Amino acid sequence: MTASTQNMKSQDALLPRHPDTRLEADWLFLYETLPPTKWFSAEYVYKTSGWLNIHADIRKRQHILTQISDAYQSGDIDWAQYRSQILPRINQYIFKLHQHHSIEDNNYFPAFIRMYPPLKTGFEILDRDHVRLDGLLHELQALNGQLATSEGENKVLGEQLHKTLIDVSNLLSQHLSDEEDLVIPILGLN
Repeated sequence: MTASTQNMKSQDALLPRHPDTRLEADWLFLYETLPPTKWFSAEYVYKTSGWLNIHADIRKRQHILTQISDAYQSGDIDWAQYRSQILPRINQYIFKLHQHHSIEDNNYFPAFIRMYPPLKTGFEILDRDHVRLDGLLHELQALNGQLATSEGENKVLGEQLHKTLIDVSNLLSQHLSDEEDLVIPILGLN
């Protein structure tokens, strides 16, 4: 491997993990010090794994909800199966997200901004994401309430729920990656 190939590979490793990241290069000074390849290494895992595990759980719940919704949309499961599988999971999912975001907004993000003022604008992006997610989760909760009281199959409701789940999933995918790229190095290095 040539020196220029090694240099290109090392530069690639420092790019944010999400292709549509909203993080600016000068906010990634900690990310460069503690890149994702080290997040689960022995010297950092005890500081980083809690946050990463919570995010993995959120992603897993999102994936399951999307799978159930996809199965109903494609006709692989019927209305009764769809309702019985998705109703309780949406409530739990929304609760977990609100709980996690509340802790971040009220405790972690303000502390991280005090520690690293140059990252304030990055955390403001994450805060705005939380506001947008709250709106989508409110919509999801309302649709789930309609689902709970529906008497018979309602394909329009199923489609609305599916669209909202996809909207949440798309925003959450970008949000979690951007958040990890800012937060995990702070946790690991402090």
